[in-house]
Formats: sequence, structure tokens, C-alpha cells
Amino acid sequence: MSDQRRKVVSFGPFELSIGTRLLTNGAKVVPLGARAMDLLIVLVEQANKVVGRRTLIERVWPVRGAEQVSLRVHISALRKALDQNDPGRRYIANVPGRGYSFVVPVTSTASPTPGDIKPSPRSRLPARLMRMLGRRDALAAIQMKLTEQRFVTIVGPGGIGKTTVAVAVAHEMSATFNGHIHFVDLGALGTASLIAPAMATALGVSVQTDNVIPALIDRLRERPTLIIFDCCEHLIEGASAVAEELIRHVPTLHLLATSREAMRVEGEHVHELCALECPPEDSNLSAHDVLQYPAVQLLVDRVRAVRGDFKLTDADASIAAGICRRLDGIPLALELAAGRVDIFGLSKTASLLDDRLNLSWVGRRTAPPKHQTLNAALEWSYDLLGEAEKRVLSRLSVFAGGFTFEAAVAVVADETMDEANVSDCVWELRSKSMIAAQGQEGRLRLLDTTLAFASRRLAESDEENRGRRRHALYFCDFFRQGAATDEHERLRAFGDEVDNLRTALNWAFSVEGEAKIGVELAAASAGTWMAMALLTECREWMTKAISRLDEASAGSRQEMIIQSALASCMMFTDGMTEESYASWAKARLLAECLNDTECQLDSLLVLWAHQIRLPSYAEATELADRCGDVAEDSGNRGAIAMANYMRGVTYHHIGRILQAESHFELSLHRDDEASRQSLIKRFGYDRKVDALAVLANAAWLRGSPDQARRLNLMSIAEARQLDHAVPLCVALAWASFNTYLISPDDPDTEALANELVEHAAKYTVESYHGFGLSMQALCRVRRGEGDAALPTLYRGLEKLSAARYGVFNWILQAEFARCTAVAGRPPQGLAVFERAKINLDETQWYAPELRRIRGELALGNDEGLAVARQYFLSALELSASQGSLSWELRAATSLAIAEKSVGRKEAAWRALQATHAKFREGLETVDLRLAKQVLTVSNLHDGVTNAMH
Repeated sequence: MSDQRRKVVSFGPFELSIGTRLLTNGAKVVPLGARAMDLLIVLVEQANKVVGRRTLIERVWPVRGAEQVSLRVHISALRKALDQNDPGRRYIANVPGRGYSFVVPVTSTASPTPGDIKPSPRSRLPARLMRMLGRRDALAAIQMKLTEQRFVTIVGPGGIGKTTVAVAVAHEMSATFNGHIHFVDLGALGTASLIAPAMATALGVSVQTDNVIPALIDRLRERPTLIIFDCCEHLIEGASAVAEELIRHVPTLHLLATSREAMRVEGEHVHELCALECPPEDSNLSAHDVLQYPAVQLLVDRVRAVRGDFKLTDADASIAAGICRRLDGIPLALELAAGRVDIFGLSKTASLLDDRLNLSWVGRRTAPPKHQTLNAALEWSYDLLGEAEKRVLSRLSVFAGGFTFEAAVAVVADETMDEANVSDCVWELRSKSMIAAQGQEGRLRLLDTTLAFASRRLAESDEENRGRRRHALYFCDFFRQGAATDEHERLRAFGDEVDNLRTALNWAFSVEGEAKIGVELAAASAGTWMAMALLTECREWMTKAISRLDEASAGSRQEMIIQSALASCMMFTDGMTEESYASWAKARLLAECLNDTECQLDSLLVLWAHQIRLPSYAEATELADRCGDVAEDSGNRGAIAMANYMRGVTYHHIGRILQAESHFELSLHRDDEASRQSLIKRFGYDRKVDALAVLANAAWLRGSPDQARRLNLMSIAEARQLDHAVPLCVALAWASFNTYLISPDDPDTEALANELVEHAAKYTVESYHGFGLSMQALCRVRRGEGDAALPTLYRGLEKLSAARYGVFNWILQAEFARCTAVAGRPPQGLAVFERAKINLDETQWYAPELRRIRGELALGNDEGLAVARQYFLSALELSASQGSLSWELRAATSLAIAEKSVGRKEAAWRALQATHAKFREGLETVDLRLAKQVLTVSNLHDGVTNAMH
């Protein structure tokens, strides 16, 4: 220890032992946290000097660093501790802009080093580890407890490092006790009657009687002494009796014990030693990141001890972190694994652990026999258990990822062990460090090493299959009951039990399991898998369940639930394929047979969405009407709102604009919020966002561009409030398209398209990613980048086609063709239009525009005015019948520009004037400005045609 570390400094009424990190005020210990103590030492060492904030941070947080706020918090804690023990005096001054200064005079003397102290001739304190990682806070806490409360037991599972920490504490406090520290290893003793004689031997006390305790008391009263009882668990009752007797009769005695369970006697204070902190599951962590965690530091340190050239790389960082998590940060396990790394390397060692947690790997030859392998350490603890505790421990190995106390009792108890007996055993196992706490919610778990050991014990018995059956049945009931609980509570509970659910399903569908239980469990958990968005896994389990249904389950509610979940997963993972359509169709039939309204509505919604996206409007209309009938019969507001939403979309797509608006308004104004949120959680889709977005398009079609803009903004705002990928895709897709129609050169158009592409790509929503690419292509071709834009368009259309989303295909290609022609390449524009194989006889909502664009292409490619006129007139007729005022304005404008003869020009002019007069807003939009130009200019020139956006 350096001279500086041997200092004992005094200031005011305080005395600070830097070596033992102990602050006292007279006989009273002043409690300080580890960081506050670090700050005090740094400031005292430079008393009456200004210590910069950066210097303090570097000294106190050398590895991870800290924020200024952390420094202020700990300075405040230090000031508070000093003020409470010496009111009215100022110890630490804040120097603005510079740092802090300790402003009280400090005097110092050197305390004796451990080498200067003459210990008892029989005192044999084991050597401390040269490097002990991750235990700094534990050392400080135990020293403080030991100083204030005299009797501390360090508890924890085998291999956690209890003895190592106890020895380190002893060395740290050697100066405090002037070398009078005695280490008594109880692990080598066979019976409790040998504890007191072993102490006498350690103290050098010669006793000629069977009652050694009085002589020990007399010796210990001579001076302050620290006794360490190491490895008490196998003699716990005898060790407890001796410890309680000595602490009661010797006020100057301090006792530090290590055990896998607490002694539970008067005066004892327990310090539960935790495992070393491990990195979180994050594959992006670098070597530098993971080396901030003590578990990884220990693993790397022990590997370097046998392979000096070892260096942890970024590529291996996640592997090292995984090994540490797999071994729960237990130091003994990490040391044993380090020996394998020297032989196999990190990756292979990790694989060996994943395949089978090897409890028989050999460690240091110098370690005690019970610490030379993990199996030996666990055998030591296991042999100390009663028969009932052994049976409970092995039965608990059926759990995966933790369990509640209630679950443990329910699964373990049977005709051979009642619940009260199991309950007592569980708490005994917890007190003996065989069961660990998990998180802050009162959950329990077996550490992976203990789990592997207990699993082998269970496999060697004849109870494994019975235990796994009880485990699976318990979680059947758990998830069946959970389906009726609050959504938030259910998701939290499922997050805790997902590993148990997987384990139960794996067993049920295995050769040794029972498929009937697996089917019940799949049905009970289907909704929760969906709510947690674990779609691929849900699909796998539902597929297995469907394949194992027996005749008795055919046509049952169970089959309907499983079939619906399977259909949903197919839709979300593969898109709207024929296979997912068939699954939903089957779910609908089952729902109708079982008269299940909710499932009928869900299946009708999805089947309708299939048909809308193709598009196949006749079938979509039939399904929307059927949904309306079911919803009306149910009387459910949310169901009726959904049916109105479906009808609104359908009517919009087939060009019945006024009817569409009416149904959208009914859906939006009479919806039930709980029902809407339930749909979002089940399908990740929001009818309100979609209704607002399509309603914006309808508003533009009937001549209200300003209202369309407002509805666009409302749709996007609603979507941004939801934590789901698809609603924002929907809002951005329609908003970018509607903005393009209103004002194609508005920068917002491309900005919305770019955001859509980025968002859809992030969440792999392929259909909307394709739409976003297509919109980007339209923006680029308007800028004259036709050759570069065309591949982008077809890439987008390809994605739309793969997702069976054909609603926009024709209008996107027709608009691209028109822009190409306007850019001076009419033949290429016509080629794009013809390649799209557009059917101009269809009457969907954008059909008038398709006919108008075809007329413009006819003019550009010298097909004759008569041909173009027929297309324009057809567009005018269809738009008027649909109530699509904006399409009607475009068709009338094109016709007025195209006509050459005075008579026809006059008629076209009057038709355009009548259409223009119907608009009450948006008079500065591109379409209305062009129409006004045509109406005010008597002799139109070719430039007007090119001004058509």
C-alpha cells in the first residue's frame, strides 16, 4: 500500500482512513456511498486547492465517465453527510467556472501497513486476489456494515465469490484491527462440534475442556478483533449458535461470515452478493462497450492469464457478452469458461455452452475441491438440502426464464407433496441461494448453472414427464384466464412468461408430450402472440396446432381461434396471398357456424381488404355489405363504424364519391374508441387514419382542395400518435398522392414520398415501400429525369404487385406516361401507357383521368384530334356521373385547349366555364389557374398544352 493510501487524515471532528475508506466522527461511523467517498478522498488529498470538475470525473468515474449532473448529485450527498455530523461548518466550496475546493485545514499521519503489524502467530489470512473485478461497491458496503453493525454474513450461490470478497475485506481492514484478524475455514470441518476448537486453534488459545466458548470470549475481549467464518452452510446451525454467543458477549468483536444461506440469528446483517454485471442483449456493442462490464472484464482477464496475447475484438464482443449472460455473471463459471476459451476460442466455447451447459469443466488446481468444477460446487449445495427440498429443486427445472411463487407451488405440488410443504421448500431454497430473485416484481428463477444441474437430476428420476405435463397445464389455464384481463396487464404477464410458454408448447408437441394440451395452449395464447407481434413464431405454433387437431376439435371454437391467428400471421408475414385468403375464408366459415360475431367481422374485414387491393370491386362490395348486416345485428358501435368505413372505401374506389363521403362521416363520428384501439392492437391497422386519408382524396375529387389538405394533415397527425408502422404508411401514401394531385410541384409532395419510402423500408412494409418509390418516380420525371425515373417506377410497381396491391397501378403508370410526353417524348409516353395494359372501360375513381391522359397522348402522337376528342368527351361524361369535379375540370380544360374550329371551341369554352364556376376554393391551384388562363386567353398557343401539369 502506498504512503498516500496509508494516510489517516483529520479535519474538524472527523477522521478519515484512506486505506480502509472509513470516515468517523469520534466513535461514530459516518455512512458515505462509494462515489461520495471517492470524491472526499480526492478533495482531501488536494485540500485548499481547486480541483476541476473534469479532474474529479476522471478520478471517480475512470472507465465509464459521468455527466456534470452526476458529479453535482454526489457532491451534494457528501456535503449533506458532513453537515449532518458537524452543523454550521462549511467544508466544500464551489468555485464557479473552475470546480470544487476542500476549505477546512487537514492534518495527516501514516497508519501502519499490514507488513508493520505483528499478527497473532497462528493468524493465517489467505492471500487476496491480485485483481478483483467488479466488487468495489460491495467491498465498501460490507466494510461500512461491519464497522457499524459488527456482524455481517455474505450470502450467495456457489461460485459467486463470497470467500474472495471476504478475504479482500479482511485485508482492507487489517490496519483498523491492528492485524487482529483470524480466518476460520469451516468448509474443512465435518461436524459443528469442531467450530469452537477450530477458532481456538486460529486464536492460539489452549483449552483443556469441552466447553471452549468461555475461553474464546475471554481472549476476544482483550482487543478489537475481526473473525471470518468461511463456508458456514453445511454447519449452519452450529455456526449460528457460536456466532450469536460470541457477538452477544464480546462488544469489541466483529464477525464476517460467508454462507449460501443466512444464519438468521440476533445481531446478524445480511449482504447478498450479486453476480457480476453483464452487458445487455445488443449485437451492436463494441469491444470497448462490453469491457465496461465486470463480467466481461473478468472473462478477458482470466483468458489473458493463460493466453497473454488474447485481445477482445469488436467482432467477438457480442459473443463474449453472450457467454457472460449465459453464465449469469458468476465468477467461478466465468473462470472455468475462460479455460475453455484458451482451447476452443470464444465462438466454439459459446456454442458448447448453448448445446449443453458443461458443469464438469475443470478450473484451477489450487481451488478448493468444491470449486474445481461447477458440478462440484452445486453438488456441495445440493447435498446439504433435505429430501423434500431436493425434489422441489429438480421439479422447478421445468420452468424456463423464471417463475412466480404461485406458479412454483401450483406446478410442483402433487399428491406426494402438498402446497404448504412445497411453499416452505421454495422459501428455504431461496434462503439457501439455490433460487435467485429476478427483477423487482417478486419473480424467482434458477440460475442457468443451477437449472442445468437440476434438469439432470429431474431426468434421472421418473418424474420429468409428469412435471412437464403439470407445467403445460398450468400455463394453459394461465393464458386462458389472461385472455379476459386488461390488455396492458396481459402483455406484461406474457412478456414475463414467454419462455415458459415456448417450453410448454415444445413439450406438448414432442413425442413424449400430449398434442391435445398443445392445441389448447396454442388456442389460449394465440391472441397474446399476436399482440406481442411475434408473428413468425405464432405462425409456427398455430401451424403445428392445426396439424394436430383431432376429429373432436374439428369445427370447434378452438379451431376457429387457431385458424384466425394463423390467417393473421400469414397476412402480416407474407402479404395478402391466396394461402392467407383461404385461411381467412375458413376462419369466416367457422365463425359463422359458431355464431361468433367478432371473428366474423375480423374475417370479413380481411377478406374485403384482399379484394380491395387486387382490386376486385364486385366481391369487395358484397363483403362490405355482409359486414354491414352482421354489424347492424350485433348493435355494436365499433362494428357498425367498421362496416361504414369498409363501405366508404369501396364506394370511393368504384367512383361513388358522395356515398363514400357519407359512410366515412358515419364511421368517423359514431365510432367507438375502445373498438378502434382493439382493431389497431389486433391488426396494426387503423380505420380512422385510413378513412381520413381517403376522405381527403374524395374532397379533392368533388372540388375542395383546401379541405383535402386539412384532412391530409389530420390523417398524418392521427397516425403519428400510434405506435404502429402501417397507419403512418397509409397516411403518407395518400397524403403524397393527394398533394401531387393538388400541387404536383409542391416540395411537400416529394418530402412525403421520401418519408414514406424510409418509414416503410424500416418496418419492411413492402406494398407501401413500392408506392413510395412510384411517387418518387413521378416527382423525378416531372423534373425531366425520365430515363432515371422509369426503373424506380417499375421497381415500385413490382413491390406493389408482389404484395397483391394493384389499386394504384394504372393511375401511376398513366401519370408517368403523361409526364414523359409533356417532357417532349410522346412516343415513349405512349409506350409506357400501353405497357400498363390499362382497361379504359373500367369505372373506378380515377377512370376519367385515365381517359383524359389517353386523349393527351393521342394528340402528342398525331393520332388525330377526333380520336383525342372522344377520349376527352368520355372523361367528361364519366366524371360528371361520378361527381368528380376535379377530373371534370381537367377533361374540360384539355378539350378546350385541343379544339381548333370556332364552333367546337366555343362549346368547349362554355363547358369549361360552367365547370370552373362550381369551384369555391383552391382557386390558386395548378388546375384552376390553367383553366382560368384558357378562359381568358382568346387565342391559345401550344405552350398552354405543355402547361398541363
